[in-house]
Amino acid sequence: MEFVEWTEKYTVGNPLIDAYHHIFFQMVTEFRRAMAEEQPPPMEDRIEFLVDYTLMHFDSEERWMAKVGYPDLEAHKEVHQNFRERMKELQRRYKHEPGSVTAEEVLYLVQDWFGHHILGTDMEFKGYGNPG
Repeated sequence: MEFVEWTEKYTVGNPLIDAYHHIFFQMVTEFRRAMAEEQPPPMEDRIEFLVDYTLMHFDSEERWMAKVGYPDLEAHKEVHQNFRERMKELQRRYKHEPGSVTAEEVLYLVQDWFGHHILGTDMEFKGYGNPG
């Protein structure tokens, strides 16, 4: 699995959203570092944190888009909702049967989705309602 690192190509031009995205990349880096430890910490807390952070970020991004009158808000919210459901299902699976979810699966899902989402859907609002 190719690891995606934060670079300026992920900047959408909104300082708050860019900060959320940057923090997300840092979380993935920390998650990967923890997996490499001889005795990795329990994954449940990390999954829960990733799910909570993802939901909080989506809510914040959607509030901003509504505030600035972003015309494709509903379509963007639908994309977010689909991923919310995937993350919650992963979390449910882990709680029900921990062995059914691997750290690698979690990492692949979040870093692949976010990398593509930021470079695709989020870039559509780059410059929209942003200062400058």
